[in-house]
Amino acid sequence: MYVPRVIEPHIKSSLKGRFITTILGPRRVGKTSLVKHLTTQLANINLCELNLDSLQIRERINKLELHQLIEENCLQKIGGEQKLWVTIDEAQKCPALFEQIKLIYDEWKDTDKIKFVLTGSAHLSLHQLSAETLAGRIELFYLQPFTLREMSRLDTEALPIKSLLDLISDTEPQQLPDILNNAIQELLPFKPLLQQNLRDSLIWGGLPEVAASEPNQAIKQRYLYNYIDTYLEQDIRKIETITDLNLYKNLMDIVAQQTGSLRDDTKTLSALGCGRDTLKKYRGYLLATLMYLEIFPYIGATLNKLVKSPKAYMLDNGIISNLTGIYDVNVLINTGAIGHRFENWFLQELRAWLEQSSVRNEIYFLRLSSGTEIDFVVVKRPFVYPFEVTFGVPAERKKMNNLIKFLQDSPNIPWGFYIYNGEFKVDHSKKIIFIPAWCI
Repeated sequence: MYVPRVIEPHIKSSLKGRFITTILGPRRVGKTSLVKHLTTQLANINLCELNLDSLQIRERINKLELHQLIEENCLQKIGGEQKLWVTIDEAQKCPALFEQIKLIYDEWKDTDKIKFVLTGSAHLSLHQLSAETLAGRIELFYLQPFTLREMSRLDTEALPIKSLLDLISDTEPQQLPDILNNAIQELLPFKPLLQQNLRDSLIWGGLPEVAASEPNQAIKQRYLYNYIDTYLEQDIRKIETITDLNLYKNLMDIVAQQTGSLRDDTKTLSALGCGRDTLKKYRGYLLATLMYLEIFPYIGATLNKLVKSPKAYMLDNGIISNLTGIYDVNVLINTGAIGHRFENWFLQELRAWLEQSSVRNEIYFLRLSSGTEIDFVVVKRPFVYPFEVTFGVPAERKKMNNLIKFLQDSPNIPWGFYIYNGEFKVDHSKKIIFIPAWCI
């Protein structure tokens, strides 16, 4: 079953344009499925599909034969009567590709005779190579694992796919409480489904094949184990500068355990027993392969009071479950780890929301030496949105006070948002909107 993605309209729009459409994302988040779905909706196109997992195709491209490959697959010369569509999966696996795409694109860019669509699961190589070689010719999109809405549409297509976060950024501040309340009322028939899927996402994450698999723990565990094994054996082992695969796996274990916490290089170096340069290099590859993310401090505060270390997050809660061996929400609650899993889930929702925007945006956190903390501060220019996030049902006094203090120091910010498992409510005097997590 194909599930529409929230970013789909923006990629559709890019397909109509002349630029090279490029979709990045971790392996198995549905990039190829999305491209196949969108291209099958185009009538009577002449399509060439290349997958660079194929050694034979990579060898031909390395021999500078991309032009011939396209024409052989389409049974037509480039520039002929029919426009050619070329989709290339795992584009980062063949650096020789990009210069050849540039030459073809530049030759035919004013004629609408060829359209390139690239996908890749390694940010470093594909993003850098495309930026250097294809500057001014490319549109980049990032596909995340399933959001809560996308996951829940596996059960019902009647559920709106747009999240409440879209309303937050698209609504005038004075109207926002009423608009959110009305939207939540319309979601009430889906509340039990969304609540259950939210709990599931804290354990199993949002990888599409995990979400769509049978409700069998052993099957999901096996998939996640194979996912990590394939990632290590097919992606990481081929990197010549990764000389200790076991050390790399141990770093993944540490990142999984520390997700949601400040990055602590001292403890990590002690646990791994490696040098600082090795840690930096290996962590760089975790970032480059989109398995890991760092959130940096918000600089709108007084700089000398800021905690300057970034917070570290593993891509997906299902991967964290596999690496930590914890597959039970009650165990997470009892060990105190539930807060970081919940925070990690919400971070993925934020990223999916912001990926739909054409304006520059960033996700930060705030932590001052005085103890004031804000889980996420989203800068979506020209606006700033502070979010406190907690798994609990009653609002935590400390988190509320942090949000109140932040809003008092930032009078131009109209609302702060408290995401939790309680009921929707609005505190107009404190400028806080309390939003149930299930309806995000």
